[in-house]
Amino acid sequence: MHGNPEYFPLDGINSPDYDPNKQTAVILVSNGGTETTDLLVPYEIFSASNKFNVYTVAPKHQISALTNGGGIDIIPDFSLAEFEKTIGQNPDLIVIPAVHNSQDAELIKWINQHNDEKTTILSICEGVRLLAATGLLENRQATTHWLALGSLKKQYPNTNWVKDVKYLEDGNVVTSPGVITGAINGSLHTLEKLSGKDVAREVAQNLNYPFPDSATFESPSLKFKDIALLLTGAYGWHKQNIGVFLDDGIGEIDLTAVLDTYPRSLAARTIPITSERKIINSQYGLKLVPRFDFTTAARLDRILVLDNQSDLDLETHLNLESHLKLENWAKNTYNLESEYLSDFSKDSSKFVFDNVLQDLAQQENKLLAEIVAKTVEYPLDSINLEGKNFPISLILIKPLSIGLLSLAVIWAISRFRRQTTVMGE
Repeated sequence: MHGNPEYFPLDGINSPDYDPNKQTAVILVSNGGTETTDLLVPYEIFSASNKFNVYTVAPKHQISALTNGGGIDIIPDFSLAEFEKTIGQNPDLIVIPAVHNSQDAELIKWINQHNDEKTTILSICEGVRLLAATGLLENRQATTHWLALGSLKKQYPNTNWVKDVKYLEDGNVVTSPGVITGAINGSLHTLEKLSGKDVAREVAQNLNYPFPDSATFESPSLKFKDIALLLTGAYGWHKQNIGVFLDDGIGEIDLTAVLDTYPRSLAARTIPITSERKIINSQYGLKLVPRFDFTTAARLDRILVLDNQSDLDLETHLNLESHLKLENWAKNTYNLESEYLSDFSKDSSKFVFDNVLQDLAQQENKLLAEIVAKTVEYPLDSINLEGKNFPISLILIKPLSIGLLSLAVIWAISRFRRQTTVMGE
């Protein structure tokens, strides 16, 4: 879901603090829409390092859409003008996620104004389109999502576009490929570049993510079996509505693992919800606003909670009251019990995307989970997915039924026309 978010008042919202002893990282936000994973992943990684002041900055200080995940918006920390007035210096790092308008004149101008040899620029996935529009990739090497390389080679022929890399550094510019490989590996490499390998390794370890010692990998490619994704979209008539409950303290990467995985399967929709429309503060301070609450959410088939269920046994749990409200609402409205993301795997050492892909394999089928992993460029080497086989009905029965029904309709219309002609004579 994209579209324009509803108005949300910004009264009483304080800007984050500035620590002069830390480096400053700016993650750009487009008021027209920003890709969820490209923003949330680097935000958590650089915030978790405790080495950066991390700010989200947009042309205007107003609620702005995140472009996938079923309806969630963000309130940036600053407008471009407010950042200049409040911080007043070039950031040490500029992160460019994929945005809805890669020709945004205000963002292009701001990037060029703040580009110098002391500022590192990191583009995530197709955020490289906005970076390329600045002219800063002329006669440089760059990379991006494997499905976008062809069009970018035509649009920007003076850039040397490279595949089969987890990230690519050329001077003060780091570009990265697809959703997961790019967002995580590109961010960890840049963190290592600016704060040292020990810091970057510790962040990766806390995420249960293998540190990218090598910059190379084999980019995915389209194969015949990938048609399963198209068949699911075309003939998978019942798509699950998965409610994703948001509350203060949610992990940024936990959230995007859910919002960016299930919808890519074309078998499910994610619908972020909260008890009432309000600002949700993530674990490192992102201001998120779900578009749906208990009174406006569509019919739900499942409800996922991005929290550890064992924590809810503690009377001191910050969000215990809101979780109890959720349980009562889910039971009374849909006769559902909430499912906890932490319960998807008995192995606490697994990276969160592993758990979500495993759940997708079990809920839908293994092949579909593998294709989704390919679209986000997530390696499956360390995952032993277990799930259903791809349903033969999507290959034969449903398309054949639709074909026969279409022929029957055509025959009926033709017969009706002949009868009408005879009666007219």
